[in-house]
Formats: sequence, C-alpha cells, structure tokens
Amino acid sequence: MSTSSIYIHIPFCKTKCPYCDFASWANKENLIDRYCSALISEIGSKCEVYNTYLSSKDNQPSIETIFIGGGTPSLLHPNYYERILNELKKYFTIANDCEITLELNPGTAKKEYLSGYKSLGINRISIGAQSFNETILEILGRKHTVSETYEAIELIKECGFTNFNLDLIYAVPGMTKEIWLSTINTVLRLESTHISAYSLTIEPNTPFEYIYKDPKQLPSDDNSCDLYLELCTQLKNKDFNHYEVSNFAKNGFESKHNLNYWCGNTFYAFGVNAYRYLNGLRTSNTKELEAYIANPNIETIHDYPIDYNFEKIMLNSRLNQGFDINLLNTISKKSSLEITQTIKDLSNLGYLELLDNKIHLTDRGMFVNNEILLKLI
Repeated sequence: MSTSSIYIHIPFCKTKCPYCDFASWANKENLIDRYCSALISEIGSKCEVYNTYLSSKDNQPSIETIFIGGGTPSLLHPNYYERILNELKKYFTIANDCEITLELNPGTAKKEYLSGYKSLGINRISIGAQSFNETILEILGRKHTVSETYEAIELIKECGFTNFNLDLIYAVPGMTKEIWLSTINTVLRLESTHISAYSLTIEPNTPFEYIYKDPKQLPSDDNSCDLYLELCTQLKNKDFNHYEVSNFAKNGFESKHNLNYWCGNTFYAFGVNAYRYLNGLRTSNTKELEAYIANPNIETIHDYPIDYNFEKIMLNSRLNQGFDINLLNTISKKSSLEITQTIKDLSNLGYLELLDNKIHLTDRGMFVNNEILLKLI
C-alpha cells in the first residue's frame, strides 16, 4: 500500500493581502457553494481515472496527511468539509492518525466552526498571525488585529486543538530587531507547537511590486539574515527543532505534510491552481476561479527537464537531515577535488557541516541554500 498526502485549496478571502500571489479572491463568497460542488466533482472524476489500482479498495492509497489551504479555509462552514472528506473517503484509505490541517486567519475564528472542524477529525490548525505588532500588520495590509489573533488561539484551545502552527513574516519594511524579538517572545508565550517564518518576498503582479519598486525601501539581505538567525537562536533555546528552512517544531510536532513535500513523495491535490505529484508526473489545475468551476477536470502537465538526483538534493538541502555527498558527485560539474575544496571553504565560512558523508547546511547556510547549491554544483 502506498503512502501519500492530499492538498485541498480553498480560494476565498475576506480581503486580498497586497503581498499575496496565491490563487485567492476577495468578495467572491457567493461562489463558495458552486466551488465546493466543483471540488467534489473533481475528486470523484479524477480519482476514477488516475490509476487502475484506485478501483480496488485493497489497494487504495493510504493518506497520512491532508492539508486544507487557501485563501481562508476558516471562512467555510464545517458542512462543506464534511462533504469533501466524505468524498475523499470513497477513494482513499484515511489513516487513523492522519494529520489533517486547516488554515485559519485571525478575525474569522468562530467557536461553532472550530468545534465542527474538530468533530470531523481535523486535528491541526495553522494560524496566519504574521506579526504581533500592529504597525507591521498595517504595513502588510493585514486586516486582523493582534487581539484577534489572541482570541483565535484561545478559541482553538477551548475547542480541544493541542497542535497549532503560527505563520510569521519577517524582513518587513519598518521592522526593527526589537519588534521582531517582541513577536518571537509573544509566540513562545502562546505555546504553539509549530512555527513557520517567511521572509517577505515581493512577488510579480502584486500591489507590493508597485509599492516597493525601489529595493532600497526594503530591508537589506544582511538585515534579513540577522532577523532569521535571531529567530533560529531564540527558538532553539526553547527546544524547537529547526527541521526545514522556514519551519520549527516542538519534538513530535513537525508537519508531516510539509515533510512529505520536501522528501519528494506522492501528493494529490484538488481545487483551483492545485499542483500534484503522482507517479513522477506533475500536473496542475487552472488558476482561473470561474474556469475551474465551469470545468474542474482539466489539468496541465508540467515537464521538468531536470535530473531527479538534483531535485532530491534541492529538496533535501531544505531539511536538517542533509544530503549525501555521493549524490552530489553524480550531478555536479565539478571534480571530486573541487567539490571537496568548495565544501571546505563553505564550512570555514560557517555555511555547512560535513557529517558522516552528509552535507548539512547550518542556519546561515539554510538562509541562502539556493546559492550554496549553485556553488557546489
């Protein structure tokens, strides 16, 4: 029996954040019912044709993780997720200990909804806190307040959720080290089991691309790195495991869903702009909401003309488990002697360590992992 994950995309938001380039829309909640019907239709249609083994219950894929992302999935009533999960169960064997995550934005948390999610088997909540500083939230264009984040966390705990993630964004214009440290200290007091932290990225075709045309308006790379390293230090001091570039967890609370991605394992995906990886093939759905609702069964095949060993190294370099130096030798254009010297140089600079024939990036190396890989390859 194979092991895999499922991603479900919910594209609806109360407002669209100016830095966001995800497939999400504000003021289209009138389409929720039609969208969920299309989503359920896609699950049924595609699961019938993906592979012949899906037709046999004995060979149904075992699903270890389900992630409901967006958008703002917490806008939807639990009844919608009951329908979606029931459809999935027709085609997949859901593991008894399946990690089922739902993303929630502060300001949308409702006790009735959270209790409903819990009763459906959803057992992990990921909260888009982003910051615990009102000024930074305003700069980011977030519409929730810090107090609403506190309230959401209290509701989550009241409803029996013991596993929750807090998303944070750093390297925001106007963010000082003091502001960042205050947010980190607040997060630690709130007893989150998992923290995801991302440097603000200016994506094409977002309002931020036009607001921050001049790179000088943004924090320098050195400043961003300093904030990142401060986060790594503070969380490690509180027994968080830095298991992936942007992810930190208490022991046993690592996101199994994220790890499935980074380990290059199979994952199914349903919804507008959803990307999947099945039998070595990547496909995705349309990014247009109305087009998806009209026909949710169309998908595009993505041809990745790259060496799978390179991809394995690229993914594994993001993890604290490291990657095998022998694997590097199979794809690098450098000679063994050149690789050895490059590793030595990067180690002396504090970017990596070589342990038991495996290359492990340090925190500083993780911050620039793509640049490190280019130097090695």
